Amino acid sequence: MLIQKSAITVKYKRIDGIKRIYYNNEKIFKNYFNEATVLPVPDDAPTEIPRIIIKTLHDHAQLNISPEATTFEVFYDEGFERDWTKCSQYIEARMESVFAFLNLLTDNNYEYIGVVSYILFDEIEKDGTAILAERLLKSEKIKHIYDINIRYTFTEKENIFVNITLQNARLYKSDISTDIAGELNKDNLLAESIGAIVDINDRYGFNDDVNYQSSAKNLTVLLQNMDNVINNKLTDLIKKGEY
Repeated sequence: MLIQKSAITVKYKRIDGIKRIYYNNEKIFKNYFNEATVLPVPDDAPTEIPRIIIKTLHDHAQLNISPEATTFEVFYDEGFERDWTKCSQYIEARMESVFAFLNLLTDNNYEYIGVVSYILFDEIEKDGTAILAERLLKSEKIKHIYDINIRYTFTEKENIFVNITLQNARLYKSDISTDIAGELNKDNLLAESIGAIVDINDRYGFNDDVNYQSSAKNLTVLLQNMDNVINNKLTDLIKKGEY
């Protein structure tokens, strides 16, 4: 199992003055982050445009801070890609600094928080489509499936969604061009594996409760749920069709 990357999203009500507050508190990030790039955009620019972009030391991750959301995207290597515990510890340590900054703006009051991880079952090298069709669709009457993409949404406790997307993943030689006819033929195919996207968030609580408030501590709960899915439930879902 190869954990390729993760992304954390923290959603909050619109806040203003992010850049000014960053300049007054940039020391909060010094243990894990490089100096920020503060974009010269006006305050009334679209909220999806980040105001602040900060890369981590050694450039494994990037933090984007905008008026309504903050995202933290991490790419794994050096053994982290095989060990979710290391990934989780990496995220928690750096997000502690992120929340220390955001809490100055939000008073630790968030709409919802989410964690998404992208996983490749690289130990499966062939018949990814057939494996998913047999174990998840469990139907001999559906023939000639070329691609498969199945999404499940589960609930945990009273506020958490666990979204799992399973799909076949074809891996081709690195020097091919998809703009050339015939390049995606069997001779250029290295493997047909299975990929998974695991998206765990507390938007279930946000959707259901008019007074719902998330907080920084919820990230720990989400990461614990991610650990359970990656190390236990995901393999059972693929191998046995059970969750």
